[in-house]
Amino acid sequence: MRVLLTGGTGTLGRAVLEVWSPHHEVIAPPRAELDLTRPPQIFEAVRQIRPEVILHAAAIADVDRCEADPDLAFRVNTVGTACLAAAAHEIGAVMIFISTDYVFDGAKGSPYTEFDPPNPINIYGRSKQLAEETVRSLCPRHFIVRTAWLFAPWGRHFVRQTVERIRHGEPVGGIAQTSSPTSVLDLARAMLYLLEIPAYGIYHIVNHGMASRYEMARVILAMLGRNPEEAARLSAVSGRRAPRPDRTPLRNYVLELQGRDPMRPWTEALAECLERMGLPIRHPPPGSLLP
Repeated sequence: MRVLLTGGTGTLGRAVLEVWSPHHEVIAPPRAELDLTRPPQIFEAVRQIRPEVILHAAAIADVDRCEADPDLAFRVNTVGTACLAAAAHEIGAVMIFISTDYVFDGAKGSPYTEFDPPNPINIYGRSKQLAEETVRSLCPRHFIVRTAWLFAPWGRHFVRQTVERIRHGEPVGGIAQTSSPTSVLDLARAMLYLLEIPAYGIYHIVNHGMASRYEMARVILAMLGRNPEEAARLSAVSGRRAPRPDRTPLRNYVLELQGRDPMRPWTEALAECLERMGLPIRHPPPGSLLP
C-alpha cells in the first residue's frame, strides 16, 4: 500500500516511518514539495503520488504560537487540512488525521470519550476542531485520531527535557495539568491496526492511564533510580499566551467497544522509551510512583 505522510520529520512522523515502512511504501515529501499553506501544491502532490492512504501528522502544534498568530494556525491546521481531505477524496484515498485532546475544555472531570462534544479554549484547539469538521465533510473515508502528550526516544517534548535536566543536575518538576501521556511508537502501531477494519470515524488513541506533568516527572526520576520527591510541583508557567485546559485525559472508548484496544499503560511505554534512549532504568511496582 502506498502511504503519503505529512510531517515526516516530526516526532510522530519518525515513528510512522519506523513502524509502517516494513509493511507499506511510505512517502514523506519535504515541505518544499507539499506546503500546507499552498493549496494548489497540495492537490498537485496528491495527484502525482496517488496514495491509497494519507496520514496527516503535520501541524502548527505550538499552542502559544497559534494564539499569537491565528491566521497561521487556521491557514495550516484548518485550511491546509481541508485541502488535503478534498484531495484524498478526489483520488479515493483513506485519510488519517491526527487531532488533539485540546479540542476539549478540560471541565468534564473524567476521561473524554469520542462521544463528548468538543469545546476548545484556545486557538490551537479551535483550529484542530474545525479541521476535524472539514475532514468529516470532505473525505468520508477517514479516521480522525485524537491523541495527547506524545513522547519518543527522539524529538523535543517533556520526557526528553526532564531527562536532560536530570543529566545536568538541574531541578525537575511539572505543573498539575493532566492528560494522557502517549508513546508515538504505540500510536503508530495502533493506527496501522486501524486500517484492518474500515470502520471510519473518530478514535481516541492514547496509552492507558493519566498523569500530570508533576506526576510524570516523579515517575521518570524513580525509573532512573532517583528519589521521586526531588520533583517540584510547579504552578502554571508564567508568560504563556494561550490558556490550557486543566484535565483532558482521553479514553479509547470506540476501540474498547470494538473489543480491540491495543494500547498499554503509559508507564510501560515510558520505560521502553527511556531504555531506547540508552538509559538504565528500574521497574518499581505498578502504582507505586504516583502521589
